[in-house]
Amino acid sequence: MATLADLEAAIDTLLDHPLGLGWYQLVRRVEDKAYEAYIFGLCLRAARELGATVVLRGIAGPPLPFIFRGAPGQIHSSSKNFGFAEFSLNGRRFELHADVEFRGTSTVTHELDVAVIRGEDADRCRLEPDDPPARSLVAGWECKFYVGNLSKMLGRAFVGLIDDMGSNVRLTGLCSNATHPQLLTYFSPQSRPRARFELTPLQSSNEDVFVNELKGALKDVAQS
Repeated sequence: MATLADLEAAIDTLLDHPLGLGWYQLVRRVEDKAYEAYIFGLCLRAARELGATVVLRGIAGPPLPFIFRGAPGQIHSSSKNFGFAEFSLNGRRFELHADVEFRGTSTVTHELDVAVIRGEDADRCRLEPDDPPARSLVAGWECKFYVGNLSKMLGRAFVGLIDDMGSNVRLTGLCSNATHPQLLTYFSPQSRPRARFELTPLQSSNEDVFVNELKGALKDVAQS
């Protein structure tokens, strides 16, 4: 099983901070938050492999260090210099965030562990403080690091969340270091989020599947 040290080493490599290794901070240095930051890093890898120039930002200035949230928060929160990333593909701007809250089609607020959103919507929500609307979401993931078995309840809850985000979302999934046979079955219909289990720095082939899947979704959005 991947350890906190494995996750932190992967975060450092995937983040590729301009100042080198060690220039990031987990507000809560625990496995579940490190796992979210690791999935964030895999998303950065996908953007870079598509040829995008990824720029690391902070809500209140240069990300020195790049700070990963310790709990769900609003995209415009400046209580700390929370980090996010921006990149462009085919003239379309995107941002990558962790632990940001969204406003669903029902107007209920939902948190996504890692999300790609449209850049213009992110700008608007910082200038006129608000939660990003459902239509801004391009891709989103629930990220769960478990020492034991996954809970079946995770599947139903995540499907309900994604259903409230509308029909414009290109890619969603539940990522975990663990697996669960019944959850694999539950997520098997094409209309449901993807199950990406046993996704860790120790499973490079599973990382490749995740990255290539996101690359395909981003290319589709950028070309639409």
